[in-house]
Amino acid sequence: MFVFSAIVVAMPMARSTTDQSPKAVEKWIQNLGRMKQKVTKLHFYIHDTISGENPPSIPVAKASSTDNSPFSFGLVHVIDDPLTEGPDPESPIIGRAQGLFVSSSIKDESSLQISINLYFTKGEYTNSTLSIEGRSPILKPYREVSVVGGSGVFRLARGLATVQTYSFNTTTRDAILEYNIVVLHYI
Repeated sequence: MFVFSAIVVAMPMARSTTDQSPKAVEKWIQNLGRMKQKVTKLHFYIHDTISGENPPSIPVAKASSTDNSPFSFGLVHVIDDPLTEGPDPESPIIGRAQGLFVSSSIKDESSLQISINLYFTKGEYTNSTLSIEGRSPILKPYREVSVVGGSGVFRLARGLATVQTYSFNTTTRDAILEYNIVVLHYI
């Protein structure tokens, strides 16, 4: 019983500094006209690992024709990848990239449809999220995808993320992706 009580007591302390209760959100929306917009720039790395035991990126579905497709059309991956300050896998973790990507190109070029929530677990954006959505042609040096929303510090965020492949292991197919984000949100 003590352990359960300790968890219940600790839960409010784990919340974001932004109150996410229904009344607080309604009040925040009502005050939106008096708030200022702020531009925030973020830079971090996503480690998309599909190899090894218990990888944070796993295939969950594919079409009957996926294996015969030059670009794995129809392959769906679910991810819970670490976000790190630097490209080194031992770099400090600042959050998680949670969501999915779908191989969405039948021909012409390999591209992914991505739908990812960036969940920040360290620093001034703790317990805040950014929602990323878009087409990512993976062989291009830079891919631009949309920031379509957010929560916590990033409520009603919008902006752009530029993605580039920092490294790709052709044997394991593990990748490290570099993200540069410019986001507009309210303070």
